Amino acid sequence: MAESFPMNGSNGVYSYNKNSSLQRSVADSVKVMLREAIIENLDVQTKTFVIVDMGCSVGPNTFFAMHNVVQAIKHKYHSTSPEFEFLVFFNDHVKNNFNILFDSLFSDHQKTYFAAAIPGSFYGRLFPSRSIHVAYSCYALHWLSEAPKGLIDMKNKRRIHYDGASIDVWNAYFDQFEKDMGVFLSARANEMVHGGLIVVILPALPSEQYYKIGYKLFTFLEPSLIDMVNEGILEESLVDSFNLPLYFPSDEDMTKVVEKNGCFSIERMEMTCFQSTIDAKSHIRHHRAGLEKVFNKHFGSKITDEMFERSLANTDELSAWLETEYSKTTRQLFMVLKCKN
Repeated sequence: MAESFPMNGSNGVYSYNKNSSLQRSVADSVKVMLREAIIENLDVQTKTFVIVDMGCSVGPNTFFAMHNVVQAIKHKYHSTSPEFEFLVFFNDHVKNNFNILFDSLFSDHQKTYFAAAIPGSFYGRLFPSRSIHVAYSCYALHWLSEAPKGLIDMKNKRRIHYDGASIDVWNAYFDQFEKDMGVFLSARANEMVHGGLIVVILPALPSEQYYKIGYKLFTFLEPSLIDMVNEGILEESLVDSFNLPLYFPSDEDMTKVVEKNGCFSIERMEMTCFQSTIDAKSHIRHHRAGLEKVFNKHFGSKITDEMFERSLANTDELSAWLETEYSKTTRQLFMVLKCKN
């Protein structure tokens, strides 16, 4: 069973609600591509469209995304007729705070579609057979069901991710990603109607420099942990045994996984540059909103608080990297799959 680490669901300073402008920018950046993909590729006949956002979290971003999907479908079928109805399912882990999610559901969106929550991991079945017309997932599928096993034996010491690690560590991460995506696609293949679409947006890395580049953002959290080890505050073995359950695929990775599954055709796959519009301190806060519960489970809240506070106090290197390297090395993958079954 996939581990459950939902985003911070409060309205506090480190909540996802207040630290998800980056994800909102991502949704805005693909709005035109999303519209084109639905208009060009959706091939279903129905009067009730069933849509799901997989990995909706707690903030309002999901409502903007679902509004974009609904509007694109309306445009494709040239209708604002009341005969067409829309049911939108909001899916995330069972520990996700759906009360906060629906508290922030704007009234104008309530009028354009019916809404319901579906708690549970998307690494498994969630819906009846042939019931979903459009599945959407933005910045969620890079979360693995669990961190790869055996990384301590691969000597990934003093690292919390695979950047800068050996090729064996990278391969272990890819193997876990391939396994999880295979489960995801097989489940969706049963749930999607023929001609239905899956739209995926996730952070990615370019194939041509994949192993050389790595995903750098998490390395800026590591020094705070190592400093605490050196100061005797934290056991080194705790750092050595921790690895973030996140994988950032290349387009080649995604193609391999989809083709191996065989249930979907790739209608569109595009790697785009994404320039961060937030500063280094905001990046740290965004990471805390998304990752705090993962760190809490392993290190406890006291060490986690200290790590993020130290990282916030020392952002010069991260600032320089964001200014000079982020747009060169960081990509996002936009992918549209059509169900063949």
